Amino acid sequence: MSSNRSSLLAKEAKTSYIWIQIKNGLIQQVEEELSAVCPIIHREMSGTGKGSSKNNPIHLPEEVSPAMLSLILQYWKFHLIPGHSDKERRSFDEKFVKTNTDDLLELALAAHALQLRPLVDLTSGALARRIGGCSNDEIRKIFHVPDDLTEEEKLKHLKNPTNDPFIRLLNQSLARKRKKWKEQNELKNIDLLNKQEDTRPIEDLLEFINGKDKGTCKSKKENRRRKSQAQNSSVNDLDMTDRQDSTTIPSNDDSYSEGYSDQEKMRENDRIVADFARKLNVVDYY
Repeated sequence: MSSNRSSLLAKEAKTSYIWIQIKNGLIQQVEEELSAVCPIIHREMSGTGKGSSKNNPIHLPEEVSPAMLSLILQYWKFHLIPGHSDKERRSFDEKFVKTNTDDLLELALAAHALQLRPLVDLTSGALARRIGGCSNDEIRKIFHVPDDLTEEEKLKHLKNPTNDPFIRLLNQSLARKRKKWKEQNELKNIDLLNKQEDTRPIEDLLEFINGKDKGTCKSKKENRRRKSQAQNSSVNDLDMTDRQDSTTIPSNDDSYSEGYSDQEKMRENDRIVADFARKLNVVDYY
């Protein structure tokens, strides 16, 4: 027991530390070994000499909160210790990403800001498995992405330069959705047109309801006026004809009757009556 404790104390004595500062102003020490796997810390140490003292710490990106820094240190401390088998590492990684989606997303962003490629791959893969099969709206909700696209932009045809069969099927589905969306818009436009307010006076609306709208009334009045003019014209023509006919009717004096026989007078009277009846029929027709 004493020998093991001595070795641990000796190891701790040999361990060197660096100073870092996170976004809330907290300054703390971390093992210098972290610089070997974190490019940002390594560049700051070698290029500017920061991290050697508390008064000259290395400033970490704003995406790295104290809680995420604690998880990152926990992850690297396990992986930097030699002697773990691949099975043990895989088991540790599976348990490490079993957290809620918001924390996992924040951890992925922190790892990306620190350029920790192995941790970025681990957290990104876990997120990809969680959103598998989710709709676009569900993915936006998970990642808190605002929905600023129009419906037409969401259904836009996707480019497929490599003729990928999956994208072809997706474009077919988008085409069906676009067609359905356009049909629904057309129905909405028709409903809006039907619901537009009628600004005609109440008198015109009542005439329209009774089948006597303004245009029809004007047309009927005009037709009646023309018919009346035609009838008056026919009556005038008839009067003129009657006057002319009356001048041709044989008189009853003795000098005129001598030139006509009774039979001729009867034929002449029949002709005058027939002609008068024909003219009466014309007036009735109009």
